[in-house]
Amino acid sequence: MAQGAEQTALLTVVATAVNPDAEGDQKERFRKGLAALADLKTAGMEPEAAVQKAREQAQLGDGADRPSKMLLKIWNLNTDRMTDQATLEALRAGKAPEPPLQRP
Repeated sequence: MAQGAEQTALLTVVATAVNPDAEGDQKERFRKGLAALADLKTAGMEPEAAVQKAREQAQLGDGADRPSKMLLKIWNLNTDRMTDQATLEALRAGKAPEPPLQRP
């Protein structure tokens, strides 16, 4: 499991990705959120649990339902790519990986 501060930081990135009121480009936030989910999964936390915990930690309400579902749909469509280092480097930087991720 990711250690305390590291896990909290990753969950904050996920919370920002699914927060409809967060600042910045939504696609960029989603990309960073996907990379954070990959890091949390490597540390032993399943993506669904990570999104739920991130929402609780940030006290996000029902407005985060739709973005949360979308983030998990994108994750599920691209699970096989979430261990690819080149893909993760691009996502961590908020950039689109090559080839592009599948979208619902």
